Amino acid sequence: MRGMHRSISLLVAVGLLMAMLVVSASVPATTTAQEPKYTFYFVSHIGPADPNMKWLTQSIEDASKLFPVKVNYVAPEQFSVEQQVNMLQTAIAAKPDGLIVPITDPAALDAPLREAINAGIPVIASNIADPRPAPEKIPYLTYVGGDEYKTGVQMAERILKEFEPNMPKRVACGIGHVGHVGAEMRCQGLIDTLQPKGVTVEKVALTEEPAKIADTWRSYLQANPDTEAIWIVTMLATPYVYNVTKELGLTDKVKIATVDESPMSVEGILRGYVIATHSQQFYLQGYLPVVWLYIYKEYGYVPPPEEIIGPVIIDKSTAADWKTRLVNLFGEQTYNELAGWSQ
Repeated sequence: MRGMHRSISLLVAVGLLMAMLVVSASVPATTTAQEPKYTFYFVSHIGPADPNMKWLTQSIEDASKLFPVKVNYVAPEQFSVEQQVNMLQTAIAAKPDGLIVPITDPAALDAPLREAINAGIPVIASNIADPRPAPEKIPYLTYVGGDEYKTGVQMAERILKEFEPNMPKRVACGIGHVGHVGAEMRCQGLIDTLQPKGVTVEKVALTEEPAKIADTWRSYLQANPDTEAIWIVTMLATPYVYNVTKELGLTDKVKIATVDESPMSVEGILRGYVIATHSQQFYLQGYLPVVWLYIYKEYGYVPPPEEIIGPVIIDKSTAADWKTRLVNLFGEQTYNELAGWSQ
């Protein structure tokens, strides 16, 4: 029933959008190129070092062409909750017409977001939700993104498929951004699915430094020779984990899965380095929040409490199609640069 409600909610949103597009299509082109009526801020943790930012900025640009809005996308160069909070406070001080914010750390973002909401600024959570129950949960309008726990469940199922009819002995869940709510929920979904089947599952703090990632993974494999798979829940660590696995001669034994519909992840599948990744449908995580803020400000319609748009598992059966989409978005040269594989 919950899934049916989500589907109906998404259909309602699409229906409203299509109705407005029909109206806008009937208006002369000279009136659509108007000054922005509303200014929104997308205060993100996904910065220039993360290729997934392109999905968000492209979708925001596309939405801004259809609606009279200006969206300022701001994010730290590297993942930093502290910098995200500082940027959020700056955005609130600008008195925008709406905010879009991934809830990377509910405790850190709670006070400033409640301040904004109390000041009449509508907030939409994108990419990462506040997992806490009401009334602890930040009272944003809606959440647009994947179900991170379910992503862990589905990735566990995909890993198990790789070992059929047997079971892997040990699976690691590699976290780059330690404490990242979304990453922790992904690992928990993996753990809750595999442990009841007798699989040993451990979280491994890979950190964000390439040298530390390599040292940590090397030490883990040496200490746990029964390891047969790792799911890396923060994508940029993937090539360093693969390189160590290859260095130790374990690429045939240890299966690697990763995250996101990025060139690095998709190309890793196509080259046989990675068995699977998943899509959060990043484009919609930028586009739909902008549309909903506009609808809310312009017409007063309130979105459903959440719009779950992922996960979508990607493996060798679908990776080529995803590469085509990515090349169309980034261009072939940029795709190859972002893929990040030197082998």
